[in-house]
Amino acid sequence: MKRIFSILFMTTFLFTACSSNDGERGPQGPPGPQGPAGEDGLIGTTIEFEGIDFTEANDYMALINFDENGVEVFESDAVLVYLKVGEDGTADGLPVEVFRQLPQTYYVEDGEVQYNFDYTFFDVNIFMDGTADFSNLDSSFTEDQVIRIVIVPAGFAETTGVDVASYKAVMNALDLKESDVKKVKVTK
Repeated sequence: MKRIFSILFMTTFLFTACSSNDGERGPQGPPGPQGPAGEDGLIGTTIEFEGIDFTEANDYMALINFDENGVEVFESDAVLVYLKVGEDGTADGLPVEVFRQLPQTYYVEDGEVQYNFDYTFFDVNIFMDGTADFSNLDSSFTEDQVIRIVIVPAGFAETTGVDVASYKAVMNALDLKESDVKKVKVTK
């Protein structure tokens, strides 16, 4: 009986303690402290390397160290690499460089040549691959190549819907101008 009385008392107490009329809302509290100053969001970086040679002496590859070129790359970043394949012109006659995303494959007389790359957050290795004898290639395939590297956050393509195969589309999505491209002349 004591037990039933205790349960009945607690149930009654719970029902009477809760009410639908809680009173008026109190005044707004004071604002919290100011947070630490942050950096402006950096969404992407573009670097151009001019004068890259692919030779037998360097095993037809170019290793580019990000830190040595003043570029910070995080493990979660994506690295996009583009090869200059020519020039075009605007309607008013101004020259426009044309870049294609790597890998790029070319078919030559004695096989195929592919420009490809791999990367870590330390460096990017751009290399030639394929079945052709690279030592017999025209110098336009191996000398004075212009490479552009674009570093973007990993979710960039998903959140923007940009076609990363198009250098121009990537630059537009990043709101970068030609003057924003850091240019590095490769010393030989």
